[in-house]
Amino acid sequence: MRSRSMGRRREVLRSLASVALGLAGAATNTGCYSDSCADSYWCEVPAPEPSPCDGDPKTATALDMCGVFVSELGDDNSPGTKDAPVRTLQHAIGLAAHGRSHGEKATRRVYACGGSFEEAVSLPQGVDIWGGRLCAGGDWSYGGPLDEQSALTVIAPPVGIPVRVLGGDDAVIAEEDATSVIFGVRVEAADASASDGKSSIAMILEHGARVIVQGSEILAGDGKNGEPGEDAPSFRAKAGVLGNDGVDACIANVSLGALPVVTACGDGIESTGGQGGDGGLETGGGGTSGLPEPDGNPDNIGLGGFGASSSMACKAGEEGADGAPADRAAGAVGDGLLGFDGWVGVRGDDGKPGGVGQGGGGGGGGAGRGPMNACPAGRPQGGAAGGSGGSGGCGGKGGKGGDYGGASIAIVALQGSHLTIDASTVLGAKGGNGGVGGTGQPGGGGSFGGYGGKPLAGLSDMLPACRGGTGGNGGRGGDAGGGAGGHSLGIGSVGASVAILETATVLPGQAGTGGLGANAPLESRLGLGQGGIAQFWYRFDAPDPGPPQ
Repeated sequence: MRSRSMGRRREVLRSLASVALGLAGAATNTGCYSDSCADSYWCEVPAPEPSPCDGDPKTATALDMCGVFVSELGDDNSPGTKDAPVRTLQHAIGLAAHGRSHGEKATRRVYACGGSFEEAVSLPQGVDIWGGRLCAGGDWSYGGPLDEQSALTVIAPPVGIPVRVLGGDDAVIAEEDATSVIFGVRVEAADASASDGKSSIAMILEHGARVIVQGSEILAGDGKNGEPGEDAPSFRAKAGVLGNDGVDACIANVSLGALPVVTACGDGIESTGGQGGDGGLETGGGGTSGLPEPDGNPDNIGLGGFGASSSMACKAGEEGADGAPADRAAGAVGDGLLGFDGWVGVRGDDGKPGGVGQGGGGGGGGAGRGPMNACPAGRPQGGAAGGSGGSGGCGGKGGKGGDYGGASIAIVALQGSHLTIDASTVLGAKGGNGGVGGTGQPGGGGSFGGYGGKPLAGLSDMLPACRGGTGGNGGRGGDAGGGAGGHSLGIGSVGASVAILETATVLPGQAGTGGLGANAPLESRLGLGQGGIAQFWYRFDAPDPGPPQ
């Protein structure tokens, strides 16, 4: 049984091998052979024929079937062939990504003449730019490493980020690992050309984009200095209100003390003078304390005065406590964030508002019957009422934090992108200095308390009621902190894969200094913003915000 079974298995294998041999022979001229008369066969599969579009960008022949052609002298109504190139890079990129209008397949390559293109371009992943072409002779060959800048294709828009390599759903991906090659190109970012109007960034790789920069120059411009923080108003904050005077004696049996006055400072913050004490028959009432009470409610600050008695005169209200001045705010701290629009730095902290002044205490009330005299018979017998305290001044507003200086970053590589730099120069320039913080506002002045009521005319030995205390001054608003200095980086990345080959030169320029705190000498470093970073490649820890929704 075993011999019969083995024989059947060999017959089946020989049949399958014959089928495989026939299929292989039909597809190619490859021969199949066995190493013995066993049951297994091996077929030689030749390497695929090279495409005429493959090869080194320096030496490969430029063909119409391989790409779209663009020249400064072209016309965007042309088909983008060698003999009829288009005029703008972005139009050429669109044709290369999606195919020419007459139904050709997408070539996924742009051949660009050496010259200057003042436009910002968006490059779908998987589309190449081969620049530096010599177009005058018509062969569109690579010009070689000439000294003149015109040997390269210059992409230098007056505003905006010159090159953005698209990723994710915006990419054109031939295979899962499709990679764009940027060759023979000089990318020049203008100063402060990013969308924030501060940073200068030459190239951004969006999420998932894959790029090889080869034989090219990627140059950032200078970042802009940060604007100083807005100063709070230079005039004093809102002042307190004068206290009300108390009523005179012998007008009522119980003369109500002067009503309190209020300074409204906004955001629900108020300063209130204490109410004056009532004028009574034998004794006067005490005044109330001014508000808000200071921390710890210290002795003899803003307290109401006590009323008069048959043996003792009344007491005036105490002066309210001054509002606390705000401390200087801190300078900017942090590396900032990389994102879809480039880099966002850190502003200095805003100054806090000064404390409101406490209202003065209300003055004590008088008595209608003194040791030697009293209100005349037939008239009301109440003594004079105390004056209310003056309200305190409002605290000054704080200054605004200094703005961050713009960064200078040649290439920004975002989450999931892959960047390779080969035989190229990548340079950051100068980062902007952080802006100085804004100054705080002086606090408002406290106002005097009202006068106590007077005795009835002719009653010279009857004492008047007491006046209210003066409200405290508002505290000065806080000075603001300085903004962060802008970075200078060859490459800034977050969650990206970056390969810098030995043939590449990647260098930073000069980082910006942090902005000064308002009214702070440099040597004190109070409120000083953090300086920028100068490195050839810096990896940001914080995740980027992701593509806009």
